[in-house]
Amino acid sequence: MVSEAVSHHYVPQWYQKRFIRPESCSHKVFYLDLAPTRMAHPDGSSHVRRALRYLGPAKCFEASNLYALAIDGVNADILERRFFGNIDREGREAVEFFADFRPRGKATEHCERLLQYMDIQTSRTPKGLDRLKRVLQRGDHQDALALMQALFQVNCTIWSECVWEVIQCDKSPVKFIVSDHPVTTYNRGLFPGSERCRYPLDAPIELLGTHTIFPLGLTRCLVLTNLGFVRDPRASLIKRRENPRYFQPAILDVRTIQTGREVPVEYVLAINYILKNRARRYIAAAEKDWLFPEHSLQTTHWNKLGGDKYFLHPDPRKVHFTTDSLMTFQGGGVWGSDEYGRPPREDDIAAKQRRDREWMTFQHAKTSWDSAFGKLSREELHKALFPGED
Repeated sequence: MVSEAVSHHYVPQWYQKRFIRPESCSHKVFYLDLAPTRMAHPDGSSHVRRALRYLGPAKCFEASNLYALAIDGVNADILERRFFGNIDREGREAVEFFADFRPRGKATEHCERLLQYMDIQTSRTPKGLDRLKRVLQRGDHQDALALMQALFQVNCTIWSECVWEVIQCDKSPVKFIVSDHPVTTYNRGLFPGSERCRYPLDAPIELLGTHTIFPLGLTRCLVLTNLGFVRDPRASLIKRRENPRYFQPAILDVRTIQTGREVPVEYVLAINYILKNRARRYIAAAEKDWLFPEHSLQTTHWNKLGGDKYFLHPDPRKVHFTTDSLMTFQGGGVWGSDEYGRPPREDDIAAKQRRDREWMTFQHAKTSWDSAFGKLSREELHKALFPGED
């Protein structure tokens, strides 16, 4: 059995440092306990622990022996070093790459590493482990650790088939915060108290209207949106997306990742509110006021966050209406799929009917964006739809 306590960070320190202002001399963040505990004293009195503290990354988002394996002679750090070690090292490089994303160099490799890092981050937190215990229908921590490893990369297929956008808030007076469950989801059709979102659950990514949110640092945030929702934003939010599946190959063209959109402060506040709402117990920020987005939001009504219907949606005008994709391999062999991961079939009548409907709703979505934000110039449109061309 483990003989001594070891501190395990379920949110890596390198990731936390991305939310500290570069000019900060203290290298600390404001750390808010959303459920401070009551401390008992020997004389029978008690006090509630301070909710807000000013701490460095070493003291934040950590727990003793969280990943310790209950096996005689096994070092308490073995899971963190041998399982999380490479994922964290490569994930750190990928997060840095995507925070300044351009389709260059090893973009595909960094994309794969980012997916792996995001996937394990959803289950390595106390909230994620509680979710795994619920799946197991018992509260055994050791079994949850085993299931965490067995389910590694379970989300990567669906995420790969999403439309990706890295939004930015350089001009906003408010920046992004970090929570104890950094990769979270938002579906405006599923309120936090609904059965599918009640702790320790989050809005399922296989539902059409679910966005995956992952802040990359103070001023960058990755948002993944299901393709079917981009094509038809008026569709049922809680309908299952086309062909949801797991542990299967998928194609993501990194050239199609949208970047450069400066979002208004209301969007930043709304994202921070979602992160706070979906956290288990702790959030942190470079500025104390950022920990309380609810004080500045125009509305905290769940299905009206962001202030408009375009909140978290990528620009549909920058999305191809692609149907089939084919890959050829060095040395021979071909693999292909339709836009929802199924083998392409020319005689698939149902797929054709669905595409016909989606084409109409897709055109309506693009027209709506033209009306709200003005039409894209010919140069902007060409650059978005044909990246890499001069």
